[in-house]
Amino acid sequence: MMIRGLMVGAALTLAACATGSGGRSLDDPAVQRLFNLPTAQYFATIRIANQVAQNCARYRYDAVLDAELNEKRNEVGRGTLSAAGLRTAIETETDVSERSFTAKHGVELTGADLCPAADAEVLEGSALSAMLLPV
Repeated sequence: MMIRGLMVGAALTLAACATGSGGRSLDDPAVQRLFNLPTAQYFATIRIANQVAQNCARYRYDAVLDAELNEKRNEVGRGTLSAAGLRTAIETETDVSERSFTAKHGVELTGADLCPAADAEVLEGSALSAMLLPV
């Protein structure tokens, strides 16, 4: 699961290089909230953000910011380079975070229109919202 996630992250990074720059600065408060999350919570949050973007036509996942944040987090020992040893913690946190998101917004992460949930996250300025770019 973790290796697949790293491969997806690498693919998104390559796609981001081909599509241009991201939408938010590293100084943005939502981006800072995301950057400062513990490793397991960070990876859970970006996974959910990716799922939200896939299920809402009004937003896309900010793959450029993902790559920039991962690079910065690697510099401080909290990026993908440190995630391999935390596989179980990341999987557990992802499960908890997905359940929390589902309960908070009253939607399932798959097969549902997640635009209202995405809008709510953006209005809140949550860490998850840092990864959502309006289309």
